Amino acid sequence: MQQTVPDYPAHAFAGEPAPLPGEPVARVRLPSGHEVWLVTGYEEVRAALTHPLLSREPVEGDPHVGSAGVPGGPNRAPRTLQKDGPAHAQIRRLAARPFSARRMESLRRRVQELTDGFLDTMEASGSPADLIGALAYPLPITVITELFAVPEEDREQFALWSDRTVTLHGIERSQVQAAYAALQEYLGRLAEERRRSPGDDVLSGWLTADEGGDRLTDGEVVRLAQTVLIGGYETTVNSIGAGMWRLFRNPDQLAALRADPGLLRGTVEEILRHQPQGLFFLIMVARGDLELGGVTIRSGEGVMPLPFAANRDPARFLDPGRFDIHRPPGGHITFGHGPHTCLGAALARIEVEVAIGTLNRRFPRLAPVDGDLAALPWRGDRLVSGLRELRVTW
Repeated sequence: MQQTVPDYPAHAFAGEPAPLPGEPVARVRLPSGHEVWLVTGYEEVRAALTHPLLSREPVEGDPHVGSAGVPGGPNRAPRTLQKDGPAHAQIRRLAARPFSARRMESLRRRVQELTDGFLDTMEASGSPADLIGALAYPLPITVITELFAVPEEDREQFALWSDRTVTLHGIERSQVQAAYAALQEYLGRLAEERRRSPGDDVLSGWLTADEGGDRLTDGEVVRLAQTVLIGGYETTVNSIGAGMWRLFRNPDQLAALRADPGLLRGTVEEILRHQPQGLFFLIMVARGDLELGGVTIRSGEGVMPLPFAANRDPARFLDPGRFDIHRPPGGHITFGHGPHTCLGAALARIEVEVAIGTLNRRFPRLAPVDGDLAALPWRGDRLVSGLRELRVTW
């Protein structure tokens, strides 16, 4: 008798992990109808993220998560961060130039200025306020548009395109592709302008990067910008909003942080480890037969490693389901593992740290308006899911 393949996820995202298979590598069916191997064990996820036969580069017909999916087909740009092996390493060296840890740390003052400004506006508008709309959303999108030197008058449209490109459900594939195309065209114009007149922004840094004569084309810069944009700001938005939601649900931990600001960095790391960013992750595709976690995966099959599940593996973390800001930091793979580790990880940490630290310093009595935090609505229509709203009073 053929074993039934369970649907994943079994319910909509509401800030907590969905029920997972008992095995570290198990077959599931996604909302798109595609069957993939779901990888949840810590060591197995790390192995999947670095396996030479698991490709991140999508082609037409590869499995995807939801109804809209991810635009497939051949890449017009010869090199992207979704390349594999040496081709990825080559472009990664160039792409990483403007994202050095030292440069990202130099942005801390600007992130603080922006945070203070958004909180000034929130305070002036009066209590209560929606923390997502007041801070968690505008801070990361402003930071990234400033990094790309997007003119202020274009930022709202830029944000709308970006939002649509990460939507998976309740939207036609053609709408997602149209948003990709519009964003790509706009970034192409920006790249042309920066090529003529370079500045201190990330696009200019990419356009002027040189590794032994190897340089990026305008098309490659555009694709890089799309990847960083799509993979960057949504995660930070949700880490700020869901991070405060998690602290509100653990008042003893919140009280400890407010009493000792020295716990802030550990708090941020525990938020990143403990708080899921959604129920899905990038689907990788086997380009040859391979073994993973004692399971044989055939060429052409999809594999979805889940970093959030790995971050809660009891084989790696003591009492992993407990939110504990005193936990020794380190070890989580929220930003990935291996050569594809998130380029913007350092900046994301700075933004979450500044946002949560400033909120609790300025508003030591900040509290949620809604008593039943577990019942708040979440965005379940995208790869990275966050709260729709988090109303607070002070």
